[in-house]
Amino acid sequence: MTEFTDALSKCTNCSLELLHLGYNKLGGFLPVSLGHLKNLKHLLLMGNSFSGSIPESIGNLSSLEEFYLSENEMKGTIPVSLGQLSSLVSLDLKNNQWEGTITEAHFSNLTSLKELSIVQTYSNITLHFNIRSDWIPPFKLTYLNLKSCQVGPEFPNWLRNQNQLVSVAVWHAKISGPIPSWFWKFDLFLDVLDFSYNQMTGTVPNTIRFSAQAIVFLNYNCFSGPLPVLSSNVSSFHLDNNFFSGPIPEDIGEQMPMLADVDLSFNSLNGSIPLSMGKLGSLRTLVLSNNLLTGKIPDFWNNNPEVKATLGSLTALGSPPETSKKTVMATCS
Repeated sequence: MTEFTDALSKCTNCSLELLHLGYNKLGGFLPVSLGHLKNLKHLLLMGNSFSGSIPESIGNLSSLEEFYLSENEMKGTIPVSLGQLSSLVSLDLKNNQWEGTITEAHFSNLTSLKELSIVQTYSNITLHFNIRSDWIPPFKLTYLNLKSCQVGPEFPNWLRNQNQLVSVAVWHAKISGPIPSWFWKFDLFLDVLDFSYNQMTGTVPNTIRFSAQAIVFLNYNCFSGPLPVLSSNVSSFHLDNNFFSGPIPEDIGEQMPMLADVDLSFNSLNGSIPLSMGKLGSLRTLVLSNNLLTGKIPDFWNNNPEVKATLGSLTALGSPPETSKKTVMATCS
């Protein structure tokens, strides 16, 4: 690839705006000469075997609007020069294994940024966010996807002005403590809410609105209090491995009629299975195991023979398995 981009960069009248080399078998380091393609607007390099770091010269591409580098073998650093790309709208660096530290300098002039995705390939965290709590981003994201990056320990305060989000996923990010009230008060209309695999605490209010077929993943945290009843548009509802208690709301089937994929296992829910769940015509998966549920399984399953239900025994279940609870409590201490 180096020889190819070197040749392009030496062209005195190069007006190349789109370079799409995605889903090939290209490898090696990204060449410095990429930064010489000054008119480039779309750089798509996903699905290859590139390695190393992103060259500092990438910051010279002042016209760049899309930069897709997902699904490669990058293991180097993300350069601060990336923060100079004022025209950049979409930055997709997922499914690599980045190293080093991200600061506000990496985003300093990204005034056009709408979509940001940094998802690490492996679960071991090698990329750390070190951003001042008083920093105000120059952008308004609609799509945010961060996985296996250390964003915590506190909830990222720089999201405080991100009131245009449609999809927000910050998972396995070592965030602990409660989600601030300002987040729940946002006038958002979400497709995706995913804060799974953190150590977040507190209750979950029902203030955020969701679009049709929305998915909610708050599993593997330390949320407590009563089980929340969210928007009627939610279809995937994963609150397993938390500390929710009390009964499953009697009207959950009426308040959340589009539920298709539900996992409430490994909590401390008690009481019986609500009859209103028989009204969930789209239900395909229901997992209620490892709670404190009692009584009989309602006789409404014939209405939906395709549902896959994991209920556990409903006769005095007692506490969830000791080993599982210890695992959760250790992460929440």
